Amino acid sequence: MSTAEQLAFSICTERRGIHVVLWDDQNDLVRALLALFAGLDDLRTSALLLSDQEKDLLALRELVETRIEISEDASGLEEDRRLRRDQLWILCLQQASSIAVGPWLNGWRRPISDPPGAMLVIRRADFGSFQRNAPDIASFIGPRIYDASTMLSVFSKTTHELLRTRLPDEIEAVLRRLPGTSPSEADVADWIKASAPDER
Repeated sequence: MSTAEQLAFSICTERRGIHVVLWDDQNDLVRALLALFAGLDDLRTSALLLSDQEKDLLALRELVETRIEISEDASGLEEDRRLRRDQLWILCLQQASSIAVGPWLNGWRRPISDPPGAMLVIRRADFGSFQRNAPDIASFIGPRIYDASTMLSVFSKTTHELLRTRLPDEIEAVLRRLPGTSPSEADVADWIKASAPDER
């Protein structure tokens, strides 16, 4: 059983490749992401929803292009492009969007996996469709598949002390467009209190 701490360690150590978090319940997903963020140290992130809407596909293309090298005679990388290139990308697949999004991801498997890598957040019911519609990028994942419902079994004291009651605004905005409802800050605060490591 892999924990959020193990996922954070893998991401921070490898700093490349593609990790996947599967989820069924948004409460589990939020708690898993909170524990993950507690272990990411100073690694910056950028979150994006992957859906079949044109604006979302264009946003994905713009993000991917920040990791595609451009010639020196071009305008060069603006600061915003450089920052987004050097962030861990958290790409959340909208329900039933694999048919539209899969071919785009296949074509960009190399830049998506380039340092510092990416994390795909996929609802478990959509994972089979994702693998069928994005077989090339699915092959980049290998064993880096985690389950949000089982990632919270063990906490170190350090991780527990770094837990926060909210995710970054950018990620919360993406989660609001996914199925289900996120836990309230009060619910998360109660969970943090109840999950304190036993120091006996």
